[in-house]
Amino acid sequence: MFVQHADFWINKLNSAKETLINLFSFGEFYSERLFRDKTTRLLISKIMPSACDSLIDDIEDIVSSSEQAPLQRSSTRQSVVPRVRKRKDLTANEELQADSVIPGTQKVWLRTWGCSHNSSDGEYMAGQLAASGYKMTDDPSEADVWLLNSCTVKNPAEDHFRNNIKKAQEQNKKVVVAGCVPQAQPRMDYLKGLSIIGVQQIDRVVEVVDEAVKGHSVRLLGPKKDNGKRLGGARLDLPKIRKNPLIEIISINTG
Repeated sequence: MFVQHADFWINKLNSAKETLINLFSFGEFYSERLFRDKTTRLLISKIMPSACDSLIDDIEDIVSSSEQAPLQRSSTRQSVVPRVRKRKDLTANEELQADSVIPGTQKVWLRTWGCSHNSSDGEYMAGQLAASGYKMTDDPSEADVWLLNSCTVKNPAEDHFRNNIKKAQEQNKKVVVAGCVPQAQPRMDYLKGLSIIGVQQIDRVVEVVDEAVKGHSVRLLGPKKDNGKRLGGARLDLPKIRKNPLIEIISINTG
């Protein structure tokens, strides 16, 4: 019986000795592994009493008594007032700043020369652009796009049309031309690179102006057809801005 107890204590002592050797060989002191067994702690305290002045019974003993409890920490956080970052107030007149061009936000100046039919086409084009979001202006200098609606009935009107194209290009304005002149002579030198709306395509003016704003050149000069049958032109129920509210121009024939 005594031999069994002696063997038990010898095994415990050897185990504690191996534990100490392993710990000191790594240069670290692992309390959890070292003090896991009470018998091992007792043996180590006999071998190294200075290292075991205060035994650690549990990992919770590591926590300092002066540290705040979780409930105390949460109550402390409630007294913290977050600081709100101030934002700069945007002025009402500040315009949208973007790297890309957004069609439908620009100002358009429309100039029409010629007959009553051409004037009616100009009113239809202005109504469609306004309904799409473009701002129609009477001041060509503040406009981003010049829409020039020409006529070939009289030579002076054609000369004014050509001069306005040159003036717009000198001011770096986007130019879209419409009416009889570009429809009849689309290959003229002063029309190169410009977007053109044919006399039967005025209901697509928004598409052409959109592409012109983006810097593209679009030409719609073909006749309108429905199931192979040629149509007279644009519908009469399009949006319209009249120059004179007392006068309505209605197209009854084209040719």
